[in-house]
Parts: sequence; structure tokens; C-alpha cells
Amino acid sequence: MKNLLTSLLFIGAIGVIYAQNSVQKTKYCDHVSKLIKNQNPFYAYDEETLKSEASMVDYQTQSHKLKITGTVYQTDGVTPAPNVIIFIQQADENGEYSVVSNSKFTYVKNRLWVKTDENGQYTINTFIPGSTTKPLIYPHELQPMHIHAMIKEPGKPEYAMHRMLFDTDPLITKSCRKRLKRKNIDSILALKTEGDVQIATKNIVLESQSESL
Repeated sequence: MKNLLTSLLFIGAIGVIYAQNSVQKTKYCDHVSKLIKNQNPFYAYDEETLKSEASMVDYQTQSHKLKITGTVYQTDGVTPAPNVIIFIQQADENGEYSVVSNSKFTYVKNRLWVKTDENGQYTINTFIPGSTTKPLIYPHELQPMHIHAMIKEPGKPEYAMHRMLFDTDPLITKSCRKRLKRKNIDSILALKTEGDVQIATKNIVLESQSESL
């Protein structure tokens, strides 16, 4: 009986220690998660204010206006996905990443967020960026014009999309197009002109994710 009581007390003590460690681990993970969110530009939004259509800062003054519109679908490629957040950031028309600094943050000026409506639809009003130079390469080599994008569906981690490219960009070579097609990457935007705006349709199928938040 004494041995049984001792064993139960030992198991109970181990359980308490394990529970304390679990709490500490959870708090640590929460801290890391908050730290990542503070560092990741994707999270610098107020979700309550997000709409299905948004315009880049200074959009009206840009000379190469661009409207990207489309529908986000679930992984089946058929069912519209509502409340999905799309984040983009890009260089300016000169191919420079304009940076804004304040007392708390430093970030790329040209960025925005949209959240798909109940039909999975979204509209982004932005502009065609200039070609950027590849970093750490000399002599400097131009990269194709591109827009960086991230996406997040409810209850799942955000992830980066393939950079949006432009069909009219002479830097998109035949070999580049073949390589993208071979990898089944649909990231080149086909443009049509309406007035002073270039229009592109970009439908998105969400990636399968086993890990949830």
C-alpha cells in the first residue's frame, strides 16, 4: 500500500511538472507567433476594415494603372472561397522599393490588402511596377516586372504565391514561359486595355494545407 501511494504521488508530481512545462511551451510558442506577426508585413492590417476592393496609395496619379480582378476558389477549383485575405507589395514605376519609416515600423510604401467577398471575388487597383535589378549581381541585371503576393484563408497560415508577372514584359523569355508551363505555374498576367487602365484577370485556387493555426 505504501509503495502504491508513493507511485501515485510520483506520477502526480510528474503530471504537474508536465502541465507546467506545457503551459510554458504554449506561452513561448504564442510569443514566437506574435513576434513573427510583428515582423511579417502581411499582418500589418486591421481586418475589420478590409474590403473586397482596395486601391494602392497614389493610385490615381500613376501613369500605368492596373486592375487585377478575379475569384479565389477552394482547393477543388470550383467552390468560391470567401474571407480570404490577399496581400501584395511591389516596386514603384521606376523599379525602386519606396520605403516608409515612422517611430514604430519601416515598410514598403506600395502595398495593400483585400479580403474576398461571399462569392470569393476581389479587385486590386494598382499600377504596373518598373523592372527591378537583381541584388548582389554585378553588372546589374534587370528582373522581369513583378508583384509579390501572399494569401491567407481563415484558420490557416499565410503563404507566398508565385510572383505575378506580365505577358507584355520583354524580359519574360520563351524559355521562362516554357519553364513556368512545365511546372504548371500560372503567374503571368494577360493584359487588356480599357481607357487608361490595364485589366488582368487572376483567379486563384487555394493550396492544400495540412497545418492549421
